[in-house]
Amino acid sequence: MQECVQKFVEQMGLVCEKEGMPRSAGRILGLLLAEEGPFSLDELAEQLQASKASISTNARMLEQHGMIRRVGALGDRRDFYQVEGDPWERMLQVAQDRWRDMVRVFSAASAGFPAENATGRRRLADAGRFHQLLLEESRKLVDTWRERRGAEAPDGPGAGAAEGGENASK
Repeated sequence: MQECVQKFVEQMGLVCEKEGMPRSAGRILGLLLAEEGPFSLDELAEQLQASKASISTNARMLEQHGMIRRVGALGDRRDFYQVEGDPWERMLQVAQDRWRDMVRVFSAASAGFPAENATGRRRLADAGRFHQLLLEESRKLVDTWRERRGAEAPDGPGAGAAEGGENASK
């Protein structure tokens, strides 16, 4: 691995750790962003000098957050991982799903609180309104991101389609 890539990978690990993710997850994401993929779990473990179990656990977590995706390779039973076509938009979509859940939870809970618990009802209603605002504003953010990505990205609109699809191989 090139020194500049190694430095980036380590920085991504630290940044993601500050965001509450395991450092290993950030390192996986950093490598997949910086290098042409897809990579098998064995290859990721070797490149990052980490255990295959740790890589597997953190790769699944990144997949659940929409940052990377698992792909197959024709004739190979192993799983391979690569960056999602647009990980930033996908990450926001995953967050939107969580915010929708929060709106439902806060709304249902505040409606069920007795009138004498006005403070709790108010706090839950505020939390629901806040998460609703996040949803509304994030939709605008996605639209703006799509416009900018289409206008500025060297790979242009639909770039994810050229990244290997479901039958990518090394």
